[in-house]
Amino acid sequence: MIRATGYLVWRLLRILVGFTLLIAGIFLSLPGIPGPGIVVIVFGLGILSRDFHWAERIHTYLHQKWQQVLNRYRRTSATRENNHG
Repeated sequence: MIRATGYLVWRLLRILVGFTLLIAGIFLSLPGIPGPGIVVIVFGLGILSRDFHWAERIHTYLHQKWQQVLNRYRRTSATRENNHG
């Protein structure tokens, strides 16, 4: 019984922290508000993805897009080094 209660408390705390980070990230993403909004949103989704399937799907999608951007940048910089280096 104590283990089940402890698990539920940690799960509730994890969900609260995840939603807090998600809301803070959305706020920080507004124009004129300085801060790392997108990074905070991704951290919030990463925490929430443990408990919610929708958050896991969004987090996976953003991770794949980030990898595509990195791969494109790496190919472009490697081409530039070969042509100019």
